[in-house]
Amino acid sequence: MRDWTKTLLPGSYNGVPFHVEGEEVSGGRRLAIHQTAGGEVPVIEDMGRAMASFSVTAYLAGNTADVQANALISMAGQAGPGFLILPIDAPQLVHVPEDGFRRSRSKDRNGYVAVDLTFIPAGIVGGYSLGLGDVAFAFSAGLGGASLSLSVMF
Repeated sequence: MRDWTKTLLPGSYNGVPFHVEGEEVSGGRRLAIHQTAGGEVPVIEDMGRAMASFSVTAYLAGNTADVQANALISMAGQAGPGFLILPIDAPQLVHVPEDGFRRSRSKDRNGYVAVDLTFIPAGIVGGYSLGLGDVAFAFSAGLGGASLSLSVMF
């Protein structure tokens, strides 16, 4: 039986680590649906894959949770793509879109800060490429399959 505690990766965005409370991936197909007068069946055009998005509830806990949350929010506000690592997904380059992060804290949970993040894949990124430092970081994070995941970006 698989020991999930040993195989899940720690979450991070551009090197800022966080714990993952939950994550969701959404996507689908872009469809143009044409309904005609008197028609019984619509005509559907498949226009390709829709852009995927990742919703992550990250949390930071401990005496420096507020400082760590501010570092994560600062990184999410940086221009350009960032390097996202989630527990069960391959590392990837992503953007944080407009309204892509929200911080929450509760008086009953001092020392715990949650940050809801939304990411979209970077797609074709002009002027940015992963370097040796990015690959070294991925391997140091315990990513045995990082070369396969990163090879599609070179």
